[in-house]
Amino acid sequence: MSSTGLHLLMRDTRVAEHCPVFTGGEFFSRYKFRDGAAQDDVQDVKGQFLAKTFLSIIKHRTIEKTLERCEFIIVEATDLYDQNEPDEDQDTLESRLIIRLHCKHGIVKTHRLQLLVPTSLLSPGTSDPSTESHLTIGPRAIKDITEHFPNARGAKGNPQLVWTFGDTDVEVKSLESSIDTRGKAQLSTELTISADEFDVYDVYATPTIISFHLREFNAIIAFAESMGLCLDLRFTDSVAPLFIDVESEESECLFVISTSQYGGSAAPPSSNSTQHNTHKRPSPSDDGKGSSR
Repeated sequence: MSSTGLHLLMRDTRVAEHCPVFTGGEFFSRYKFRDGAAQDDVQDVKGQFLAKTFLSIIKHRTIEKTLERCEFIIVEATDLYDQNEPDEDQDTLESRLIIRLHCKHGIVKTHRLQLLVPTSLLSPGTSDPSTESHLTIGPRAIKDITEHFPNARGAKGNPQLVWTFGDTDVEVKSLESSIDTRGKAQLSTELTISADEFDVYDVYATPTIISFHLREFNAIIAFAESMGLCLDLRFTDSVAPLFIDVESEESECLFVISTSQYGGSAAPPSSNSTQHNTHKRPSPSDDGKGSSR
C-alpha cells in the first residue's frame, strides 16, 4: 500500500502462477494512506497473508447477497495512525489487516488477519520483445472457445490445452494425457478458429505451439469479463511463460501462467527464416463499423 494506490501480488508456487495487480486510489470510493501523508521519506506499507483465508471471508456464501460495502484497514505494529480503531488494534506487536463488511440491516462483520513479513519472491523474467507474439481478444470471444472443453470440478479437473498459432487460423485441442482424470475414457476436443476472431493477431513465427492448463486461464477470462476489458496475450515459445495483461485507466493487472512443452512443438526458427504474421482488426473509425466482443 502506498500513497498512489494498492499493490497486490498473488503467487502460487505449486503451479508457478504469478499475478501482480495495481489499483490506483481513484479505484476506491475512499482511499487514505497514513492520513494523506505523501512525503518522499514515508515508506510503503507491506504485508503478506494467505489468499485462501482472505477469500474465505470476502467470498463467503452469506456475504454475496447482503454486502453493501467493504472496508479494508491496515494497522501497523506499534503504530497509531488510525485513532478510530479500538485500543486492542492500536497497541500491538503484530500488523493486521482489518476487513469490515457492512451488510444490510446495519449488520457489520469484522475480521482480523495477521500481516506477516513479506518474503522475497522472484518474479518471472520478461520475454524478449523482438521475438514476442502479441494477441488481443475480448473475453466473450475467448470464452466461446474455451467453453467447448471440459473443465470438471476437483483437484484433478484441470485439462491442458494445446494452442497452435498459424498464419490464418488457430488450432486448439485438449491434451490426451490430461483428459482422463478418473481412469475412464472421456471426450477429446479439437477445433480450429480464424485469426479474424482476434482484435490483434501478431505472431512472430508460425506455427507457434504453446500448452497450458485451463482452470487458471478461465479465471482470468472471468475477471476480464467482469471488468469489461480485453485480454492482451504475449508469448515467445513453448517453454516460456504466457503473459496476459488486463488493463484499464484505474487498474493494471498482469497474469503469468506457466506453460508446458508439447511433444510435437519445435523451437522457433532463427531470425533470418522467420515469418512475421501481423493481423489487426479494423477499428470502428476505419470503416464506420465495429462490435463489442
